[in-house]
Amino acid sequence: MFNIDLFPQALKSDENGQTRSCLLKQTTMGESVTEQELWFLYPINLPMPEDDDCDSYLLATLLPAMQLRAAIRVHGSVSHELLANLTELQYVWNKWLPERYFVIDIQVDCIRTRDVQVDGAIAAFSGGVDAQFTAYRHATGKAGYATRDIKAGVFVHGFDIPLDDTEGFDSAVEVATEVLSDINVDLLPVKTNVRALWSIDWEEYHAAAIASVLCGLKRYAGIGLIGSGDSYDVLLTPWGSHPITDPLLSGGNFRIIHDGAGFCRSEKLIILSSWSIGIRNLRVCWAGNRHDRNCGHCEKCVRTRLNLLLAGVDNPACFDTPIESSLFRFMVLKSDAVRIDWYLIRQEMIETGKGLEWLPYIEKVLKRKSSPKLSGLLPFGSKRRMWVKKMLMRNK
Repeated sequence: MFNIDLFPQALKSDENGQTRSCLLKQTTMGESVTEQELWFLYPINLPMPEDDDCDSYLLATLLPAMQLRAAIRVHGSVSHELLANLTELQYVWNKWLPERYFVIDIQVDCIRTRDVQVDGAIAAFSGGVDAQFTAYRHATGKAGYATRDIKAGVFVHGFDIPLDDTEGFDSAVEVATEVLSDINVDLLPVKTNVRALWSIDWEEYHAAAIASVLCGLKRYAGIGLIGSGDSYDVLLTPWGSHPITDPLLSGGNFRIIHDGAGFCRSEKLIILSSWSIGIRNLRVCWAGNRHDRNCGHCEKCVRTRLNLLLAGVDNPACFDTPIESSLFRFMVLKSDAVRIDWYLIRQEMIETGKGLEWLPYIEKVLKRKSSPKLSGLLPFGSKRRMWVKKMLMRNK
């Protein structure tokens, strides 16, 4: 038997900001105890939840605990609505990956039933295409009846920019602040050790981690927007951020919305192309030596260049050099998810006639072997698996 006890700690404030934290005690059958601290550092002068409010801590702990088959005991309060949603979330992940995620027991000292949701929305913001699209379309009223009153973008230090890279994060924050100020949206930088704390697949965990950060701002805004990756017609399952699972990260006074899945990446960039400061400051790169800018030659950078080309944006200023054939020479696609994105680009080029001069290079990249895991990312019988199979046959 394995247990994880969550003990909320008192809020700490200093010149660096406000730190919400909890102590995690992991106990095994032999009664050995491992203690770790989970923490979130928020800007000063923002309203924080009560010290015993453990919604954020439970969101951050659930999936790792499911991997460990560890029962959770929360020595604080949790929203009844969140507990109900997390019960369903467990069933989803257990069906998607039954060999990895196990349904576990959650016990809570105090269950809240009368939470009040405040007005306004915040959005996870990294400077990438999906985050920019969500911020831009809501701030400019382009989401129609679904438009939310977005108060701030939340930029997290400790996710794609490691905690030890203070210089890179500060530089990225400066750029993101300039970008969002153009659409009258504030930027809230937050630091957390959520990602560093657990040994878990980030592709499966990232939305829960994002929700745990956003939830800590529930007294500032009652809605958290997470920009979609895939569009509805090519959804990847299992995946950490998904139209099925993101809403299940909501509680009684804080709602998570999976935003923008009605648009593919190129369609998002077509809309963003009219926002010059946004395009100029896109930050999509995770592989470069500098975390505050794009390297221009990694797979993600090259793929984004092709998406921009399809959107009618040639050689944007977010990349230092123009796209060239040498970028494709040694390109290897590391996963099925990435390979699918390249097939979508290939298909769109053929259908639209745009960027056809790059098609031979894309074909060569697609023919290079990687190490796919089709059974996990492309479930048998799924529309996406059948589409990829058809594309593979057509490519032979």
